[in-house]
Amino acid sequence: MRIEVLVCTINERIVDVPQLFIAPRDDVGYVVSMQYTDERYLDMIPDVIRNRKDVRLVLLEGKGLCRNRNNALKAATAEIALIADDNVHYCDEYFDNVFKVFNENKNVDIAQFKVKSAYYEGIPNRYPAHSCTYPNVARGMFVTSIEMALRVSTVRGKVWFDERFGLGSPYFNCGEESVFVHNAVQAGLTVTYFPLYAVEHDVPGTGSNVYTDERVMMAMGAAQYLINGSSAYLRMLKWALVNALKGKCSFLKVTRGTFKGINYYRKVVQYESPIGR
Repeated sequence: MRIEVLVCTINERIVDVPQLFIAPRDDVGYVVSMQYTDERYLDMIPDVIRNRKDVRLVLLEGKGLCRNRNNALKAATAEIALIADDNVHYCDEYFDNVFKVFNENKNVDIAQFKVKSAYYEGIPNRYPAHSCTYPNVARGMFVTSIEMALRVSTVRGKVWFDERFGLGSPYFNCGEESVFVHNAVQAGLTVTYFPLYAVEHDVPGTGSNVYTDERVMMAMGAAQYLINGSSAYLRMLKWALVNALKGKCSFLKVTRGTFKGINYYRKVVQYESPIGR
């Protein structure tokens, strides 16, 4: 069994990618999917990316993080694909944890792991002490892309990242992970959380701005509607009320933002292709 780390990056951020490589291992490789909006960025590709035998570079013109993730997943050749951003860190222990889970759990198609991060560890219910399988997970639990590892043979062709969501999308700038997991479960795949570390990352994701950024609120509302249908209105209303009472947000601002996302998805976005084809 081999792991391929699917690293997504864009333009000048390609220069930061080598920092996530560890010493070569026979059972670990890297697919670097580089998006570019101008060919001048191709001149910035570090020599180590072109020269290391365990690294493959694939190029994709344009933008859209989910387009990039799908491009990397198409290029994967290993049994297991570990989703990565260009600012994460790995070590041998993390890869060993991924191998352990997939070797011992042949029925698991997508595994969610833990991110070693002071930010994520401080969120209540973020990481239960015991394994659990979606959709039967602890209230308040959610998944981010860099926590996920995929069994390529069972995932590819059944579920892709929804390109209407995520950074660089023309519609919603986050929410792609919850949509991906929902679609995977709907497709009959097994998605299970394991309380083991698989990556380090100390930068909060886009979704951390959900109380202040209307674009994030809209994405959250849209994702909830895709997953739960019309009950998304009541879910967002309750969520806004609970967090407003905790002093985390403005009830009116969050309600208005999430409802705006729901309505925009209903009237416009749901008719667009989820994978740009």
